[in-house]
Amino acid sequence: MAASPEAASPAAGSEVPVASEASAGLNRLPGGGPAGKAPLVRALRGKPDLRRVACQWLDRFAADRYAAVAELVSLVMVVADVPSQTTVMKEDLQDREPAEVVRELTAALALEANLKGADFTQHWLVSREKGAQRVRDNFPAIWRELAVAPTSDALLQGLLQLLRSWTLALAECQFRSIRHAATVAGLAVVEGLGIQYRSQQDFCTTAEVQIRDAEAQQGGHAGQDCQQRLASLRGEHQHVARAAEELCQARNGFGAALLSRRTKDVDPEIRRSCLEALGRWVDVDPEACLEDTWTRYLSFALNDREPKVRAAALTALHGLLRGEAGPRLSEPVRRLGEQVQRKVLERCQDVDAFVGAKAIRCATSLAALELLPEDQFDPVVDLIWDPDARRRGEAAAVVSCFVFTEDILDYPSSGLPAGGLLPAGLGGGGTAKRRVLMLLQFVEEYADGHYELVERLVAALWRRASCLEDWEVLVELALPATEAPLASEHHSALIHLAEATVRLASKDMAEASGSAHACAVLDRAARAVAPKLAALLTSCQAEPMTMRRATSLCSHLLYHCIIRSGTGASCDGLLAGTPGEAAAEALKAAFMRQPDPEALEHIALALSHLLDLCAGARPRVRDLASSLAGRFKQLAEHITSKSGKETDENGTPVSDSLFAVVVRLRILAKAFDVSLCDLEGFVAMALGLVEDRVSTSSESPDQAIGPQMTIALLELLMLVLIRHAAALLQPEPLARCVTHDPIDQNQLKIAPTAAEDLLSLSTTLLEQDPCVHVRSAAFSASLALVSAWWNGAHFAVVAEGEAASHWVPSIHDELSNALCRHLSDLLTEANSVPADCSHFAGAPAPGDYRTLDAVSRIFDVLQQSLTAAQRAPQDDELAEQPLLLSDHDRIRLACLVCAQVASSRHNQVAAGPLPALVLSQGLAVREDLQEAAWVLLRRLRTDAHLTSEKAETFFFTLLRAVEVVHQDNGSQIARDLSLKVLQHVGVGKLVPTLQSALVSALRAGVVDSVGEGVQEGLLEALTPWVTKHVVEDGLIRELAGWAESQAASAGQENGDVYVKAGLPNFLQACRVTTERKRAAAATENPTTPQRSPEPPHSRPRQ
Repeated sequence: MAASPEAASPAAGSEVPVASEASAGLNRLPGGGPAGKAPLVRALRGKPDLRRVACQWLDRFAADRYAAVAELVSLVMVVADVPSQTTVMKEDLQDREPAEVVRELTAALALEANLKGADFTQHWLVSREKGAQRVRDNFPAIWRELAVAPTSDALLQGLLQLLRSWTLALAECQFRSIRHAATVAGLAVVEGLGIQYRSQQDFCTTAEVQIRDAEAQQGGHAGQDCQQRLASLRGEHQHVARAAEELCQARNGFGAALLSRRTKDVDPEIRRSCLEALGRWVDVDPEACLEDTWTRYLSFALNDREPKVRAAALTALHGLLRGEAGPRLSEPVRRLGEQVQRKVLERCQDVDAFVGAKAIRCATSLAALELLPEDQFDPVVDLIWDPDARRRGEAAAVVSCFVFTEDILDYPSSGLPAGGLLPAGLGGGGTAKRRVLMLLQFVEEYADGHYELVERLVAALWRRASCLEDWEVLVELALPATEAPLASEHHSALIHLAEATVRLASKDMAEASGSAHACAVLDRAARAVAPKLAALLTSCQAEPMTMRRATSLCSHLLYHCIIRSGTGASCDGLLAGTPGEAAAEALKAAFMRQPDPEALEHIALALSHLLDLCAGARPRVRDLASSLAGRFKQLAEHITSKSGKETDENGTPVSDSLFAVVVRLRILAKAFDVSLCDLEGFVAMALGLVEDRVSTSSESPDQAIGPQMTIALLELLMLVLIRHAAALLQPEPLARCVTHDPIDQNQLKIAPTAAEDLLSLSTTLLEQDPCVHVRSAAFSASLALVSAWWNGAHFAVVAEGEAASHWVPSIHDELSNALCRHLSDLLTEANSVPADCSHFAGAPAPGDYRTLDAVSRIFDVLQQSLTAAQRAPQDDELAEQPLLLSDHDRIRLACLVCAQVASSRHNQVAAGPLPALVLSQGLAVREDLQEAAWVLLRRLRTDAHLTSEKAETFFFTLLRAVEVVHQDNGSQIARDLSLKVLQHVGVGKLVPTLQSALVSALRAGVVDSVGEGVQEGLLEALTPWVTKHVVEDGLIRELAGWAESQAASAGQENGDVYVKAGLPNFLQACRVTTERKRAAAATENPTTPQRSPEPPHSRPRQ
């Protein structure tokens, strides 16, 4: 074995290989794949004829067997990613046992790894780098061809023994990369032997047929020729049969020798390779693999601690569970099924969903073979409600095949053409109707009234069952019928099925950029539902949960009609005229009757869509808003005038009636201006109610304007004033979002005054209100108002030209401080929740219109939290204390508020402390709060590429975040934040615009560090900005020179402030970074990373 001359020799005649070349990239080609010019190594990288490659190696083996075997050993070492200087020559193998050579190789590699360090866990069989997949495909294929290409005589006369001895010896190597590569090679040889054996068996079968034919032809003139031919056939048959028997024994012995050791290997990748190979052997010779010699390894692997090993075992097991049920089922399959039945059912509930899906597939095979009793079906069937889609999909196959009377999964496995729909049930409406009724019966029996789980059932059947796409049948069953109407449970389940199908299709269409199939499903649904929308809503009004789903169905379909309008599709004009007016009337009636807030949200959304589809909907929506606004003024007058009237004409407390009206108004305000542009009356009265809360917030909790009422009023005022801002900033033509609103230009003139009044009230609530829910609502309402108004003014300037100017509400110091304090309190409360207590991952990204915006979700969280807190039984002492947020609500609220800050582009918000507070969460323990910080950083980073001003805004915001953390926790914690933030800024050199902005921010940091009150160690916290090396060296040297000149100009007396700020360490970091390349070139080992010196005066963590 030849190696580097620098290596020390652990034994005579051998040299130590260098184990550090892999990290230097010398084992890889620039285009991907392992380096090397050997024929077999070249075959790893390309797409050659592997049979020809194997035959060429066999020729070299015939010429020089030791050189050919050395080539195979070198191939294993290349795939194992052993350094290229370690080579095996034929002289190293002559007259030596494989185990001896492997021990010597192991000792050499171990010594070198101990001296210089090496990583033998990453190699080509587990790598994700370029070219690795081709290596994983070609490497076992080469070894398989080495067993398939030669004749059986050539294999049995010495070649097989060599292949076996060397792969087994290398498979015992202590380095797992070599052990893994050798194991894969040996398993491939066993597979090749199986292929050879099957080929010999097929030959013997054919020969037996020919022998029988020859025996039948004996006699006559051709008798002597037939006897000679018969003797030849018998001799050849005996020879091939004997060779096949020897191949079978060799295969079994070789495979058992490998599996007995390597299925217990410490490396899970090796164990998985063994089980995957066993699965391939099943495809080659399933009868042989049914023997206990092989099935015991599958049984053991089902309890392996690694999910990927368990999944591989289940895949192989599924290949063995074949045959016909009943008496014709083979005894080995029956015995295997009985042995693994219990373990398969246990694995169906595996903690890993992928393993569970594989186990359910095996359970399906067991059931098909009648090896799974019917009383064992239920645990598998219940998995159709599982949260994981893979487990649900496999469970759906079990339900369709063994629970239903007919298989409803009628989609072809190859799928359908884009936009294609199956014919109705592949057998007309009767078939689809029968299958839908089966689904309803199944939901009734297995969902146990939890109809919200129907969504998972539909997801499991999506694009698999055509009955869910026959909307004519679905509508026929949903509407009241004179003959055999559906029971109430079945009707509710049907509406849930239909709504879940439409929602899933809408999601698929949005995420797949207009999925043709989803679009076709929605078109068909719209054609069937739109003309009968009013009747559908009427049939569902008695059940609140059913009505919620029916209104959601309407909103999704109406939105689809808007998308498809004007495209010439079949949805055009479906709701124009009488059908649209009837739907508007039905939605209006439902909006006044339904108590469920979620159903009201869906109705308001449906009405907003219907306004664009039907001209007759506008007067009905206006009439609805007018009646609610009139009722609001009437009830509000009783409270503001202190008339003493406690109940309304129906005997309901005035405050409760007013709250119900306000809830409907704030929901409808998202679709229509419910104030009817009456700022002096409606808006002024709503502001007066909030002012009553401000003036009595410190008094008893029995006040008329409670927390829930205040939150609803704040959201209502925010929405109404945002609509007014849109109409004021763009009067003609009106913006699309307010095009249906009534407009009064005289009233709109006082909209800025109303906005300032709301901001003033919000400031007072943030400072004084004892309820954290109210303070959070004031925070969100004020921030949303100023942000939306700024956006509208910005869009108006873009449309009208730079000369246009519009009033924009400003964030005065008092409001800014109140917002900052409240956000800090929310983040502190959220960070106090243990990291493993709750997790929130649903915060919307800025500009993501596919999800509900952060503001609406904040108000939903606040209302839900208050409702839950007020319903909970409390002691008298607790009742007097302010309501608190639960741990889960703290996390949700903090993440959503951070998302709202991230989406705000108001210039004072961007330049204020709020973004810095959000970015400081990059050091939070909780991952959801960290993600909230990175969402803002990604938005700022994207904007930074637009203009140089936005680039400076980006880095100055990062600087403020570091300064905030430095002020509270010291330089070391601030430095940690700098490190984490710079990891998300970019990799490699930034574009010139960003480099200039980063240097400008560092200059500002130098100035801030010695400004009013020296910020001790601030510049040490900024050293990662330099050592990240994302800026050209010339700019860093220029920055260092400028900083030195600033310190020199300060004189001896003021020079100490720069030292306290950490300037010496900052300058040292600049010098080390700029000289890193030259220093690296001067070192003996260029791959050793250079570490920047730690600042000597860093503060300890606090």
